[in-house]
Amino acid sequence: MTSEKCVPTPEDRQTLFRIAHWTLKQKYLRVAKVRELAGTEENYRLIIREIDRVKAQLQQALLLNAEATLTLVDWLITLDGFNWYCAYCQSKPFEVMSHLMPIQLAGTTPENCVPACYRCRAGKGKLSGLSHVQVFLGNMHESCL
Repeated sequence: MTSEKCVPTPEDRQTLFRIAHWTLKQKYLRVAKVRELAGTEENYRLIIREIDRVKAQLQQALLLNAEATLTLVDWLITLDGFNWYCAYCQSKPFEVMSHLMPIQLAGTTPENCVPACYRCRAGKGKLSGLSHVQVFLGNMHESCL
């Protein structure tokens, strides 16, 4: 980890992606195995937090009968694309997942979820950074095709 809050080093990011890809093949996650794969306690805490974050948002979408297709791999790709910073202001490390469109309308999908700081998620910086985020997501998803 770098000295910045929750911004992993390139080596740590590789470990996180390896674990995320591993989770795609698992029906049940064993905490002991995730801890082993993480290598360090910091990586373990970080990946568990992101697993829980994605899972909670998917559950929320399902409760609202909305699309729920975001995977941990998708989320890490998005975080990496924004260098683990707020997608809107790009000046603070991210703190929460933000839905561009309301979750009821667009669900928890790779195209609708971005990292945000608390201030921007509350709306103060969201509108000014929205066009940048949409362009970035459009480019990111085109490159994955």
